[in-house]
This record gives sequence, structure tokens and C-alpha cells, in this order.
Amino acid sequence: MFKTLQYAVLMVAEIKSSRHDVGSTVLICSRGGGGLLVERMELAAELWEENMKVRAQFPHPFIFHGQILVTYIINTIQAEFVPVRDPSLTEQYEYANEHDIKCLVIITDSGMSQQGSVKVRHLDLKKEKEIEKVHLIKFLSEALAATQFRNPAIWS
Repeated sequence: MFKTLQYAVLMVAEIKSSRHDVGSTVLICSRGGGGLLVERMELAAELWEENMKVRAQFPHPFIFHGQILVTYIINTIQAEFVPVRDPSLTEQYEYANEHDIKCLVIITDSGMSQQGSVKVRHLDLKKEKEIEKVHLIKFLSEALAATQFRNPAIWS
């Protein structure tokens, strides 16, 4: 997906500097597979790129004769990952708790390679759903639109 791993690392700095949008943060976690650092970085970068597309569509409020007529509130999905090569699941849960992150996207070596799926887990609601990776952005966007994942229909 990326020409170099440097691209994903540069995206971190760019996104971190513009984290003022209204949105929801998800933590990209791994279970097994030696930490799956590259896979976690790639998945986070995919979500960051999607946010860039949304920002490009609505870069500024509409201004007419010096008056702001329409302001767009952009619901974006912020993605983070624990910046450690092989964090334990406990360390990742602790990171989520310390940073008030309620939604985890959990990748596994077998899930990514065999089925191309990830698990989305909401910590407060104690709900979990397996999602095909190709549908992850759509699921997270719909969940975010459903008042911060609280719509029970998205979990069935």
C-alpha cells in the first residue's frame, strides 16, 4: 500500500498537528503476530488518509461579505496505535484507558492474512463485531454517525 514505511510515519506528524476536528478516536491494536507494527501503521494511515479526503471536501466555512454563513462540523475518525513494536493486549488496553479511547480495532495475524477481517470492540458498551477490513471505514463512519457507537443496530 505504501511506497515506504516512512510515508506512514510522516502521516503521524501531519495528523497529530491537526487533531482539532470533532471525531472519535480508535486504537489500532494487535493480538499475537509479533505486534504487527507495520500492519497497525498501515491501517492507521488508511484511516488518516480517509480523514484527509473528508477535510479536502470541506476545507473552510463558507464566508460571504465577512460573515460565516455555514460551518461544517466534520465527524472524523482519529486513529492511534501504541508506539511499541510488540505491545501486549493489556498494554494496549491500558493505553486506551489512559487516553480515554473507547473503541479498539483489533487485528490478528490470522485475521489479516486468511479472512482479511478485523474486530471492532467498544470498551464501554462491551460490544464486539468482526468486520471485513474493506468495510472498516464504512462501519466506523456509520458507527460515529450513530451517536458514538451507541446505536445497537450497528452491532448486530
